Amino acid sequence: MQVLRTKEQSEHDYYDSLLVVSDSKKTVKTYKTSINHFRKFLFSKYSIENELEVFSKMKEDEEFIYQILREFVVYLKKLELRPKGIKGYLSGIKGYIRFHNIRINSDDFKQFVKIPKSMKTNEIPLDKEMILRILHNATPKLQTTILVAVSSGLRIGELVQLKLSDIDFGTYPTKITVRGSTSKTRQGRNTFLTTEASKALQDYLTRFFGWRPIGENLEINEKYIFGPTTKKGRKSKEPGFNIESAKLSLQKSLRTHVKDIPELDLTNENGYKAIHFHAFRKYFRTIVGNSCGRDYAEALMGHRFYMDTYYQLPEEKKQKMYLDAEPQLTISDYEAVEKNIETISQKYSKLEKTVRELKEYMLKNSIKVPELFSDT
Repeated sequence: MQVLRTKEQSEHDYYDSLLVVSDSKKTVKTYKTSINHFRKFLFSKYSIENELEVFSKMKEDEEFIYQILREFVVYLKKLELRPKGIKGYLSGIKGYIRFHNIRINSDDFKQFVKIPKSMKTNEIPLDKEMILRILHNATPKLQTTILVAVSSGLRIGELVQLKLSDIDFGTYPTKITVRGSTSKTRQGRNTFLTTEASKALQDYLTRFFGWRPIGENLEINEKYIFGPTTKKGRKSKEPGFNIESAKLSLQKSLRTHVKDIPELDLTNENGYKAIHFHAFRKYFRTIVGNSCGRDYAEALMGHRFYMDTYYQLPEEKKQKMYLDAEPQLTISDYEAVEKNIETISQKYSKLEKTVRELKEYMLKNSIKVPELFSDT
């Protein structure tokens, strides 16, 4: 027996189905906005207040599906939404339509529904000097968050859900375990911290959480270390903890401090600010990609396509590859810089000695010495 549902019941059932798949309240919020836009469109175009009437006609007339979707795109375009936003809302409505057992043929959709193309724009790349200036003007919490973001490649949603129990200071380099429940892809992974970021994080935890380098720190293991700030310290995991609020708090703090430095308050061609948390993630991708290869960088960042290859690597290999990139990821730790210079100097001395011995061997055995050895 078919049960008739109201549009409100149908809508809530759709949201429940989304939560089963993604377990993301943000996804539900985005799709709610999609449906609200769709209802406004239907009322302004057809004076229809109940989308279920439209879905009934779609089941009878396949061409009507693409007509409605095409007109919905035009409606969104007139609202001056960006192409990315139009695609997102259109995706939400397509899902809503399919939820009502209406099939959308992908070939027909591509042919009959044209979507505005996103324009490729140049972005201002971050460099160490820019990041260092932000660090010098930021609060301790923001300083630590930026260093962790730059050296680990974490998404901001993963940062705000980071707990002390996710961090292993006993490894070298310090290892971060990203839980599948906090990852955008719902797949767990490991990434690392530079010595500079690890020290900054330990100082931050000691100052604001009473963290101890020796001991299990059980009383703070499950606290969100970059959660909202209160006068009495950071909030532990409670029903009231809101991930989106925590993200907005960090983003607002970054915008406020960048705004105080006019030379850094830059805007990209696309109208977005040049310095934001995703830009730190892109910086990590560039540095690690150049040092260790794209696949390794993408895997540390949690891009699913590269994860299988990453997990086939021995743990020692993962750590060594990260340590190869550490000097480039280090922003202001002079000790790390000096250590790197010392290492290069030692390698140069060994090379110089080898060349000298080779020249002596050639002279001793009456072998002509190349001109490139003449100054050594």
